[in-house]
Amino acid sequence: MCASAVYERARLVHKSAMKNLAWLATLLFATCGFAQISGTSTEREAARRFGESIASAFNERDEKLMSTLIDVRGFGLRVAKVQGMGPGDQEQFVAGFEKSGLSQLYAGYFRVLTDSNGSARFMRATDTRPARALVRLDLGANGNDYLEFMLETREGRTRAVDWFVLSQGELVSVTIGSVVQMFTTSDTGLLGRLFGTERIDAKTLGRLRKAGELQRAGKYAEALNEMRQLPDAIANSRPLLSAQASMAQMAKDDAEYTRVIAKLAEKYSDEPATAFKLIDHYFTIKDRPRMLKALDTMEKRVGADGVTRNLRAAAYFSFGDYANTLKYADEAIQLEPDLMSGYDTRASALVGLARHAEAVAEYQSLEKRFEIQFTRDVFTGDPLFAKFVASPAFRGWLPE
Repeated sequence: MCASAVYERARLVHKSAMKNLAWLATLLFATCGFAQISGTSTEREAARRFGESIASAFNERDEKLMSTLIDVRGFGLRVAKVQGMGPGDQEQFVAGFEKSGLSQLYAGYFRVLTDSNGSARFMRATDTRPARALVRLDLGANGNDYLEFMLETREGRTRAVDWFVLSQGELVSVTIGSVVQMFTTSDTGLLGRLFGTERIDAKTLGRLRKAGELQRAGKYAEALNEMRQLPDAIANSRPLLSAQASMAQMAKDDAEYTRVIAKLAEKYSDEPATAFKLIDHYFTIKDRPRMLKALDTMEKRVGADGVTRNLRAAAYFSFGDYANTLKYADEAIQLEPDLMSGYDTRASALVGLARHAEAVAEYQSLEKRFEIQFTRDVFTGDPLFAKFVASPAFRGWLPE
């Protein structure tokens, strides 16, 4: 588990999370705004209790508890309103929503957490009004994601009516409604407004509906092929590019995913909803200014925590700026003293700064704190560690 490996994990935080949550990513496309009025202490206390409870539901994989924390009717109404339904249609839609429930959605989250040996962590109650609960999903080597739950309290009972997923930049209700519109509606005027164009012809409408059918059948490569044949104005709209990125992930088509992400960066890099998606792209092309700007956008959304500070440390590490790597790794550790990757990144920075004795001390502390054991082969073969391995401090720690 060398520092380079930790850097690689940090670099891929959002991309891995998006891949692991791809079952949800195929639903998420629109953007949303939030009020910035400070919530009351009572609201924040209710949000805190909710956040702790839903983190527990995730960690225990407790569907029963989860179902008591989500207002299915309230959530269904929000999805219906996104689709522009009238009152009568809303009630019919919500009745079906309440009958079917959200078991599949919960199961998807639980599967992701189980497969990654992951966990959920309540981070804070926001200062918005009403206050919201911010929960981080820690997915092991597969990265992290953040969920911000919008809450309503009635008769002393606080439940979520919606939630924002950082890796997608979307409210779930808005995006589910958008997907329904995008791939099932026959309303060409509605689709025109969605894609920012005046006219959707019958052929284009047919391709969209076909892509939706293929996506629902799990035929993601075929769905992508249909989308690629759409007119450029539609295929390169943000909703369709986001859909294509998600489907490329599901189809395990890395080349297509890279192409689509590059197009998103070209056309929509200044939009907050796409910033988190693009962090890995900026790492790949070594665009330092945009990388740091995307990280700024991320922290404005969720605040600074150990993960965001460590990701920023990894950004500086990628450019050989070991002083700033050390600075932000230290901040990560200060914010979350139990964050192993923060200590590992800190050790990387000390190696980069040629502070070999301190690096050895950091690795030894890491071994003791997290009950792990380093061996020489962890550090050999990586140019960054060549001088470190040859140093007296390292030879005194791990002799040949």
